[in-house]
Order: sequence, then structure tokens, then C-alpha cells
Amino acid sequence: MSEQRGRPAFRTTGFLRQGYQVEDVDDFLDEVFDALAGGRPVPDIGGARFRNRRGGYEVSEVDAFLDELAAELG
Repeated sequence: MSEQRGRPAFRTTGFLRQGYQVEDVDDFLDEVFDALAGGRPVPDIGGARFRNRRGGYEVSEVDAFLDELAAELG
């Protein structure tokens, strides 16, 4: 990655809708950004799976970010 991408701030779905479990996404992104910072192999972004829960992160935002990140990392 030519420039350091910052961590996004994802919207949450609210109580009535399902989204990705916040902790799952945050933990995965911690692994990704720690690997990038340390020059280590990045976890499989395309294979990332997250549990669903009410009030979680907006699925479309997380998926779009991960797609862009995977494309940048080639």
C-alpha cells in the first residue's frame, strides 16, 4: 500500500436491524493494520467472516471498505 490508509468509522445499524458484530470487525481490522505496520503478511481479507447482531456495523460499509482494501493490497 503506497500510503497508510486510516481506520474507518463505520455507522451502526440501530437496534432493529442486523449488522456485523462490532468486536469481530474491530479485532479483524486490528490484525490487518498490525500486520501492515509490522511488515507481516496480511490476513485473508476476502475470507473474513463476521457474526451478525442487532446494532452492529453497517454490512455494506464494512464490505465496501474490505473490497477497496483488498484491491489496494492486490
